[in-house]
Amino acid sequence: MFDPTRPFVLLDDVAAGRARLFSGLIEAVVAETADAVLPALTRLVAPRPWAGFVGFEAGYALEAVLPERSAPAGEPLLWFGHFAHDVVVDAKALLGGGPASLGDAVPGIDHPAYAARLARVAALIAAGDIYQANLTFNALVAVGGHPLHLYARLRAGSRAPYGALLFTGSLWVLSFSPELFFRLDGRQLTARPMKGTARRGGDAAEDAALAAALQADPKNRAENLMIVDLLRNDLSRVGDNVAVPALFDIETYPTVLQMTSTITATARAGMTAADVLARLFPCGSVTGAPKIRAMQVIAEVEDAPRGVYTGSIGAISASGDAVFNVAIRTLVMAPGWPAARLGLGSGIVADSAAPDEWAECLAKARFLHRRGTPDLIETMRVEAGTICDLGRHLARMTASAAFLGIAFNPDAARALLVRVCAGATGRARLLAAPSGALAVQLGPLPQTPAGAVRVAVVPLPVDTDDWRLRHKTGDRDFYDAARRTSGEFEAVFVRPDGYVTEGSFTNVFMRRGGVLVTPPVGEGLLPGILRARLLAAGEAVEGRLTAADLDGGFFIGNALRGLLPAQRV
Repeated sequence: MFDPTRPFVLLDDVAAGRARLFSGLIEAVVAETADAVLPALTRLVAPRPWAGFVGFEAGYALEAVLPERSAPAGEPLLWFGHFAHDVVVDAKALLGGGPASLGDAVPGIDHPAYAARLARVAALIAAGDIYQANLTFNALVAVGGHPLHLYARLRAGSRAPYGALLFTGSLWVLSFSPELFFRLDGRQLTARPMKGTARRGGDAAEDAALAAALQADPKNRAENLMIVDLLRNDLSRVGDNVAVPALFDIETYPTVLQMTSTITATARAGMTAADVLARLFPCGSVTGAPKIRAMQVIAEVEDAPRGVYTGSIGAISASGDAVFNVAIRTLVMAPGWPAARLGLGSGIVADSAAPDEWAECLAKARFLHRRGTPDLIETMRVEAGTICDLGRHLARMTASAAFLGIAFNPDAARALLVRVCAGATGRARLLAAPSGALAVQLGPLPQTPAGAVRVAVVPLPVDTDDWRLRHKTGDRDFYDAARRTSGEFEAVFVRPDGYVTEGSFTNVFMRRGGVLVTPPVGEGLLPGILRARLLAAGEAVEGRLTAADLDGGFFIGNALRGLLPAQRV
């Protein structure tokens, strides 16, 4: 029986839907001081299974030339448990549900101070002292609710293959890491460092363009290659036949694109998982190159210890196999703490610019507010059994499904719609769940007021690059709330730069010189079906509109209601 008041470790592959729970603590191996780290690691031997973490500062105890560094207050340098139970579980069912809240990440450093630190690192790179350094800082995140429920909330939107939830009895660690440090299967060693990050696009086409740009970017390729060379060297300390079967791959996650490479080796006979951990730790992707000198620079430049962040969480099985993550996207908290601690960082190379690196660090905190994948929705007009614009609706849902990683079958959706809507007139609502399950709801057509409808013009309530703006999903409360608050038939949104985007359920059009003008999709809006039809027919063109343009009358419309005259109120 799982008891969350006692120490446990949950290793959670959210992407694959697999999780292992280690519970029933028999013995804990803990290193509070630098001189205790190596003796602690030597105790992590099969056939006893172990699960736990190594904090970043423990790495300084593994190299004689490095200065000793302490972990943050209240954290050990290393904590592993020998558990009575190691079982496969349904993590979602195990965690349950409950109230949980997270605030924004508040950096413990401002941009000018960060830029000054980056300048110190850049000067060392320019002098040839190092090639790269991973520069990080801590942020605080206000949290509410039990850590189990916080983890459950964040895991739904993470798709992290190397997630972990760990409780030592006094310290909680919530990790949503996409990065593998190393895996040991028999004598086969695999490392997959991540180095190179870009934001997600608003749709599949923009995603593909951003991924191609990231893969071709000289800075990111150079940064990634440095770490590959470092890991090749590290793996040669514990194995033979070192190879790089994959270089500069791009992996897609809910909020970012990541560049990864894969390095493999054959562990030498007699080399245990604990030996590998001791010789490889910390991962080169979170230090820099050359590794030892980069760690010295980190100790000089960063003003606070990292703790579990950029350390590693993982397990050694009874057979001696092991898997360890790189503990990025990781929250640490304890009872009585006013907030959770979150580490943020990026790799600094010769041409790094402080504004870009600062923005990359902040972008890595976006996972805090990424919700689980919502249902996709298409709302269609049905006339005597004919589903209007069915091809366009299915094409849009197919594109959104590809972007969100939903297994959508358009042929199955078409067949279901045709069957449900046979002979009907009204509104058909197609829903595609994240699992790929389909449902159709059939109802009457909506009533529309006679004459020009009243429309409020209000500020856009989310960032203009929010992916939700370009996809029709069940997560549109931010729009619906603004319309309800206005009290009008519709609310049209305006970006901070003054340009109009769309309505909460309609696109916007204005007549200029005999043709309808509608805002470009790139402004941050849904590619509506009526809009697509009018553009294809040459009855509308894309062009920017300001709020002032709407003063003399305009149109709103969607595939269900058609084009409606509108007046601003």
